[in-house]
Amino acid sequence: MFEKKFVRSLLYLVVVVCLTTTAAMGANILFVTPMEDGYKPGEERLKAFMEDLGHTVTYIDDEEDEAVTEAAAAAADLVFICDSAHSDGIKNEITEIETPMVINDSQCWDEMGLTHGEGGDENVASTDIEIVELGHFLSAGFSGTVTILTDIKDPGGEPEFGKGIAGDEAAVIATATLNDGQTYDVIFVYEKGAALAVPPADGSPQVAADLRVCFGFDIRTYPLWNENAYALFEAAINCALGLAEPPAQAWNPSPRNGATDVPQEVFLAWRPGTYVEGLSPKHRVFFGESFIDVNQGVDGVEQDAERYPVEGSLSLDLGKTCYWRVDEANSTIGWDVGAVWRFTIADYLVVEDFEDYSDSSPNIIYEAWADGWENPENGSNVGHLLPDLLQGEHYVETTIVHSGKQSMPYYYDNTGTVTNSQAQRTFSPVQDWTREGVDSLTLWFRGHPTYVGSFVEAPAGTYTMTGSGTDIWNTDDEFHFAFKEYTGAGTIIAKVESVQNTHETAKAGVMIRDTLDADSRYTGLFITPENGVRFQYRNTVGGFTDRQFTEGITAPYWVKLERTSGGLIRAYYSADGTTWERFNLTQVMMNTPMYIGLALTSHDAALTCEAKFSNVSFPGTNVDMQWTDQDIGMLSNEPEQMYVTVADGSGTAATVYHNDPDSALINTWTQWNIDTKEFGDAGVVLTDVSKLAIGFGGADNPQPGGSGLVFFDDIRLYLPAP
Repeated sequence: MFEKKFVRSLLYLVVVVCLTTTAAMGANILFVTPMEDGYKPGEERLKAFMEDLGHTVTYIDDEEDEAVTEAAAAAADLVFICDSAHSDGIKNEITEIETPMVINDSQCWDEMGLTHGEGGDENVASTDIEIVELGHFLSAGFSGTVTILTDIKDPGGEPEFGKGIAGDEAAVIATATLNDGQTYDVIFVYEKGAALAVPPADGSPQVAADLRVCFGFDIRTYPLWNENAYALFEAAINCALGLAEPPAQAWNPSPRNGATDVPQEVFLAWRPGTYVEGLSPKHRVFFGESFIDVNQGVDGVEQDAERYPVEGSLSLDLGKTCYWRVDEANSTIGWDVGAVWRFTIADYLVVEDFEDYSDSSPNIIYEAWADGWENPENGSNVGHLLPDLLQGEHYVETTIVHSGKQSMPYYYDNTGTVTNSQAQRTFSPVQDWTREGVDSLTLWFRGHPTYVGSFVEAPAGTYTMTGSGTDIWNTDDEFHFAFKEYTGAGTIIAKVESVQNTHETAKAGVMIRDTLDADSRYTGLFITPENGVRFQYRNTVGGFTDRQFTEGITAPYWVKLERTSGGLIRAYYSADGTTWERFNLTQVMMNTPMYIGLALTSHDAALTCEAKFSNVSFPGTNVDMQWTDQDIGMLSNEPEQMYVTVADGSGTAATVYHNDPDSALINTWTQWNIDTKEFGDAGVVLTDVSKLAIGFGGADNPQPGGSGLVFFDDIRLYLPAP
């Protein structure tokens, strides 16, 4: 592990130097925050640090009027978007403002076009990050593995880092492997004018309007920051304000330093350093499979272009690790010697990565993967628009992906007279599944769990509910709901006797809801295991959820929710059911009939949470007598076994079944490895593979079964394991 010697003295020196530089030219920093009491300690910590650097820091509410926010952002020298900010409003207000920004809220990353994927945070797995861009001013002088947290536990909640997947034109400074086992970009930067990862949600151009520094340590890490974290944060502020010198050496290499899974056909590119303008040659490039040779500068190639080779690309063996170095010409000292970078070629061949499909023929996914859309005996549906199921706009899935930007949605339905679902891809030309020594077919898949929610009254007056789901939050919800329909004004009172701690923010409480859709308008009042009582409300369909909360409250506790016929909401909580505390009033408009009842989410889709309620009543409310309960916002699969069939050019085929007969119920990305010898032993000529089919049910013994949705991604052929 990298240890930075004398870091305390070095940090002090950096701060002193920076103060003398910036005190006379302190910047005006606009600090975007939700202005909620629960976040103040962490926010004040960062605000004070920036003020100690000589800057003037002004808070602005993330719910401020758009015109006011835009004007304030345009007038500032720097905008800092705190992790606590509600990104739903910010994303549509200041993305296009030509002011440098440090964006600490990872939800904003996706919405502002800065990252691929779902965004959000993930629990940290260690106290460390990995500096991958050596010598960049954002690295604050660090390299290698750097410890930035004092612990991975905090009384205020599980610390998290942003789940960033930066675009190609971002310079990635640091990465971290998080609790889900995946490695993400946690510090990265776009220069002004650089192409963003995706189009911003507000419709603005897909280019950075100004410098955008993404700094992905969430608010629950603030109390755990050590001096290294503060040094990196200071570097982020200075970078955005233009107070840091650009690197003298070449920087921002492509492939990125430490990159794996690099394609075989590759060319090397980089950003030029400070001193090369007007000089020729500008660069000296060293490349090879030996770190020692590259580090010692053996066989360098001098050139002006900022890529190597200038014409064409390198063609490298699978699994090879390569090293390279770029020296910059300097009219004063000759050559500025660069750092040695490395990358590793993927150890697999791509069979299908689903990245080349679009919404236009001939690149629609079901034109390549023949399914059962027009065949009543085949229950597969690959990518045909399924608005009730996917609620999406594309033939491919663009959010739930294993890697890259797209995956294949696969709906199987072996009910009724249908007994088998199978989608098939034909290869032209045929594929050689032995090339370069590969011997293992792998594919990644992700299904959905079975329906897990329940609601039982026993003994009389006591209700036990179970439920799963990611959360009741953001723009759509996943939870279990027991409800009654009603019209007019509505009130519900309940005592939350207990809520299982599947997550610190699992939620059990009362709810009034406009519809049973995941993105419905609603208001809810919930008790959590560790984060107190939360009053939440979504005012528009698909809009962001707002909240008020009080810490330090746990079950058993009473909750009461009232809604007038005009939409005015009052939320109360009580230790004894007699003396009530009330949150601030709000208003949520709904249509009749509405739904009123009890709600539970585990806040972890892989877990099932249990909660108990008692003393449930509906004073003055015109409700149905009958309870109804169901999962909201969650897809559920019925058990089915998955299989793969491979055929060669002569028509000889072989089928391999997944060893889990309920494989469709696996709801995390899972890799299925198949030894290609299993197909070869059955007579398939592996040098002449013409067809690949994925199915559910019984290819050899069809029987009626169930239905569900599974996503597929990254079908590959791997080299033998070392």
